[in-house]
Amino acid sequence: MSIFDIFKKKESAVNWNNAYKANPQFYSKPDGNPFCAFALTENTETILPRAPHYAVEGKELSDYKLMLVSTTKDGIVGDCDYFDAIKKLESFKLDSNNENILVKGLSLSEMEELLK
Repeated sequence: MSIFDIFKKKESAVNWNNAYKANPQFYSKPDGNPFCAFALTENTETILPRAPHYAVEGKELSDYKLMLVSTTKDGIVGDCDYFDAIKKLESFKLDSNNENILVKGLSLSEMEELLK
């Protein structure tokens, strides 16, 4: 190793291509107002948008949820406010850019902690 090797940028071991890219799903609340949800599945590296913004029928959405899906329990563990969850997911971040965050695959117990 030469003195110049310390100045070289380290290659990231993170491969965004192997991660699941969460897609927005749109639903209606009982009162008829739409909301957007993204799924985070147990033990699955996931790419989530930092600040999603969508419109339904020309109306900007203000309600975003993160749905936590367990393969152990074979169903939805729960949901939480998307923006609160993104802040908590920073501690599970593998990588990020201006638009997205790449989150490691979470265990069931880690997912349940997000709901607290």
